[in-house]
Amino acid sequence: MRARFKAGVSAYSGTLDGVVFCHLRRENIVFVRRYVYPTITENNHKLGSTTANLHSIQPSDGYKEDMRNYQWRYNTLRENEGKTIRSWVNMYLKLMREMAKRDSSIDLQTLTREEIYQRDLPCITVKRAVEAGLLPVVFDYAHLTREI
Repeated sequence: MRARFKAGVSAYSGTLDGVVFCHLRRENIVFVRRYVYPTITENNHKLGSTTANLHSIQPSDGYKEDMRNYQWRYNTLRENEGKTIRSWVNMYLKLMREMAKRDSSIDLQTLTREEIYQRDLPCITVKRAVEAGLLPVVFDYAHLTREI
């Protein structure tokens, strides 16, 4: 449900009386939903440990900037309309999960920077990931060559 505010309140984010407000600045939209505490399952722990491990790789600043540029161009593709990716981190996680899906020998819970270079994985640069088919082709992707 979309929320409408009166009296000069442009947006509100957070929880109030069992209701969650979520403000999307770029679209200037506020969504409202009932607050429900999620049931924690084993899959939540697996996803959390996988994500923590992928963040422990600590990509370089240049790689992050290339991911930001790729993410911006990815969001402008016509086939991705309505499915925007909001940050470079989400694009990075999408790349890594796609790589693990295609190669079952990659374990994202134990993957290290050394293993990435030792196995010469395509996630080393954004350009190589696009050329390997892990990410769709975007305009001027060939210049996104900074290493992880």
